[in-house]
Amino acid sequence: MRVHDLLPGRGGAHGSPAAGGDGAGGGGTGAVPGAIAGLRLLGGEPAALQRPVTGTSTVDLLDPGRYVGVAHLVLTGLVWRREAADSERFVAAVAEAGASALAVGEGLLGEVPADVVQAAHRHGLPLFAVPADLPFHEVSAHVAAATAPGAGTGSAGHDGAVQRLLRGLAEGRSLAEQAGDVAAHLGSPVRVLSATGRQVVPGPAPLSEDEVDDVVLRAARAGAHGGSGPALVHPAVGALQVRAVAAEDPAERWWVLVDAGAPAGAVALFDALAGAVAVHRRTAAAPPAPRGGVVVVLAEGACSARALADALADVPHRLQVTSGGATAVVEARPDLVALLRRRLLRLQPSLASRRLLAGASRAGEGGEEAVAGARRALAAARAGTGGVVVVEDTDTGTVLDLLRTVPARERTAFARTVLGPVLADAELLGTLRTHLRHGCSPTRTAHALHVHQNTVRYRVGRLEELLGRNLRDVADLADVHVALRLHDDLRGDLHGDPGDPGGHGGVAQ
Repeated sequence: MRVHDLLPGRGGAHGSPAAGGDGAGGGGTGAVPGAIAGLRLLGGEPAALQRPVTGTSTVDLLDPGRYVGVAHLVLTGLVWRREAADSERFVAAVAEAGASALAVGEGLLGEVPADVVQAAHRHGLPLFAVPADLPFHEVSAHVAAATAPGAGTGSAGHDGAVQRLLRGLAEGRSLAEQAGDVAAHLGSPVRVLSATGRQVVPGPAPLSEDEVDDVVLRAARAGAHGGSGPALVHPAVGALQVRAVAAEDPAERWWVLVDAGAPAGAVALFDALAGAVAVHRRTAAAPPAPRGGVVVVLAEGACSARALADALADVPHRLQVTSGGATAVVEARPDLVALLRRRLLRLQPSLASRRLLAGASRAGEGGEEAVAGARRALAAARAGTGGVVVVEDTDTGTVLDLLRTVPARERTAFARTVLGPVLADAELLGTLRTHLRHGCSPTRTAHALHVHQNTVRYRVGRLEELLGRNLRDVADLADVHVALRLHDDLRGDLHGDPGDPGGHGGVAQ
């Protein structure tokens, strides 16, 4: 059933307490046995009302997350609410846990407080009011009756599908065929993602890269926090359950995606499919060899070889495992480094305290020149910050390229020592940046800043006073110039600016 099916106006009056008589629900002839008389919808976007409801969770704790079932209708009597601010905390936890909707009893306060309504709206959670004369157990009974497996869809109905899947494994059928059979049996799409978010089985329509980011991040966080059962995500294609395919290393887990409303009796089928995915993960064919121009990628870290192999599995390449890392020769393509960076970053929530570093040569280089470029990039990655750092070689012969081999802590200390007195003054710092960019010419600086030349001269004088440097002295000017470049470079590292993925050799993490 879907969230909107709970409303009596949807045709389910025969399943309401008033019509059913026994309080169990589902005993009448209404089209929607889960519809409940008296329940009122207080808010919910049309798309959210299409979410599946697979059961109910009754909670009255301020931190209810661990007690909320995926795709459940959450029932609460507001016992947890002491002040208006509590509503945001409670509703956020319910939404994060993957609930499909929230139903609030009016027995305690006589109404649903406005702050609860507003919090539900902020988190995109459909909200129902439960009148004081409608017990929660009757709501739960109605949902249970409406979501009970029908004829042919219970565990016995899934046994045949499990047997077919197991036979397919023995016969060596492809994972796409196996997933397609399961999807046909369930009547809903099945997708498979690798650890780095490659869409091994994309289903009827591939997810966007942003949707893949969301799926993998939320599922990985759920696993890292000890969450039980599947995570729930809401990409544009509809609510999905994300089930992990176990691996010794959390960074090697793959993911099976099924409709959030998939029947509870299909657990054995999902387990069998997870087994098929695990077999495919171990036995997938090697990728073809690269042709034409290549890029050399050096990776470092305990899981770097397997991570690199996964991230590049659909790109022609050759991989060699080395001591503490791996070397890959990859077919050049315009988006290669951006693709590698995005996929490896998806592993970060599963790495714990480990680091995964990679450096890539520039396209068009070959032989020792490409290897040297990859080494420079890997050295810059080591000096970067963050659990996953991917750097493309952009060595242009500047002093900044040399300084990127210095640890980030020392670069930061130098920049702060030189620029410290003006770092908090955005106007002076911006003037300094523009002044240096325009060859220290007051005329050109004034034109670029749309101010008078006297204003520029005043600001430059103020900069010299605060910095204790003469910006007409070559040595002082060099120190200030390098410090400003390091400051801007490190700021790009910390922000991971995707709009400048290395035009100045910036580290994206």
